[in-house]
Amino acid sequence: MEAGREIGHIVYPLPSLEQCLNVDSAAYVAGLHPKPDAVIPRIGVALSGFGQCLITAFEEADIFCTTSSFGLLHSRDKFLAGQVLAGGGIQVPKTMAFASVSNIDPAIRAVGGYPFILKKLKGTQGEAVYLINDVDKAHKKIGKYIRKRKPFLVQEFIKESNGSDLRCFVVGGKVIAAMRRTAAKGDFRANIHAGGKGENIELSPEERDMAINAAAILNLPIAGVDILQSHQGPMLLEVNSSPGLQGIEKATKVDIASKIIRYIEDQLLRRENG
Repeated sequence: MEAGREIGHIVYPLPSLEQCLNVDSAAYVAGLHPKPDAVIPRIGVALSGFGQCLITAFEEADIFCTTSSFGLLHSRDKFLAGQVLAGGGIQVPKTMAFASVSNIDPAIRAVGGYPFILKKLKGTQGEAVYLINDVDKAHKKIGKYIRKRKPFLVQEFIKESNGSDLRCFVVGGKVIAAMRRTAAKGDFRANIHAGGKGENIELSPEERDMAINAAAILNLPIAGVDILQSHQGPMLLEVNSSPGLQGIEKATKVDIASKIIRYIEDQLLRRENG
């Protein structure tokens, strides 16, 4: 909002919780004053379903959004995102989803055995991500998810990544900034919100292409793409449809917010010119 106002635009918040949607998207958008030229969705995980409906209303009204309804839905479900990305030819860690205790041991073997990663299906900032090292802990934690009917996945642990990953910030089909995130001592999660540290990094051509392709496959004009460096080459960890700016702007010294506004200006100009 600050970056847009500094350039001279009228920028205002449209709180998701305060919206009352009409099934007729045109009627809903007509009730907005002023009607926006573009929308930058920043929707929390808990409101993903409603947020998808909200973005769909803008899409139906042909208002440019920096997050698509398809991208929001698929990026918020880690397994669904993995299916779509793997189907698009992108290398991802071995990942399994299941809903019966009888499948615990076979699924763990399928992702390479111990240690492995256990994740809540929907979560951000390293929330509910566990490194599981033994059978008892595996059965206890996974059994709890199954009994409570909470969706989860188990995933291959890439040991050589050594508690680090690459966060690539994609805007309009280009990687405009990238940092290496390194986990805090005693942790394996590289997320900045989990105590990780970020440093500017130059991506390899393969890493850069993977980040751009992942954002394109999920139809996300703006995305935070997380990549692991493995012995088999880069592996796509996940794609964030509402990536944070503070950590990566600090690490890379890139004014990402202003680049996003300039990208939106360019898209609106292209629309005007047909």
